Amino acid sequence: ATRVYAPGTRLSESELAAEFGLSRTPVRQALQRLATDGLVSIKNGVGVTVTDLDRTEIDQAYYLRCQLAAMIGHTNPRPLSAADMAALKTIVVRVKAILAKRGSIPLGEFSELCERFHNVVNNTIGSRMLRDFIEILYHQTDRFWFGWMSEADMRHEVTQFLHEVEETQRALEINDFEAVGYIRRNHITMMLARMAAFRDSAKP
Repeated sequence: ATRVYAPGTRLSESELAAEFGLSRTPVRQALQRLATDGLVSIKNGVGVTVTDLDRTEIDQAYYLRCQLAAMIGHTNPRPLSAADMAALKTIVVRVKAILAKRGSIPLGEFSELCERFHNVVNNTIGSRMLRDFIEILYHQTDRFWFGWMSEADMRHEVTQFLHEVEETQRALEINDFEAVGYIRRNHITMMLARMAAFRDSAKP
């Protein structure tokens, strides 16, 4: 998802096992899970290959993310724990600290905070099925997002992310779960508008 292994890369069970210090059995299980999520392809005679999204699949994945995000407040939502609310406040503090620094913004740190925020918001979802679908689509589109970030105005994107986190925090403080879903959907939609040129350059 993060393009550490680029699309089209052939993956070897034995090499991955050596890289992560594991036996081949858990590596094989992990690859099977990744294949279920569409992040790798496993074919007899070919092996394991990192997949990519074409333009149509990118559009479909983001469309579904927008639709599913709007359902967050309608599928047995649940209040966040005190620990999750504290984690949300920590994310706000860390994002502000990133923006306060001069120079380039590290993509690794930004993507980690995006992942943490995504996980916190998903904890409000009472429907396991909806949560699983959103999780799969999030990591499907991650592959495209990381490519886009190489060309995007990172400081602007981090600022937009801060707005989303703060709006979500305010909604969660009063348990307005419908607002949480619509905030998420609206920010995905606005991000799509900003990434339009990069999406148009993706292979058909």
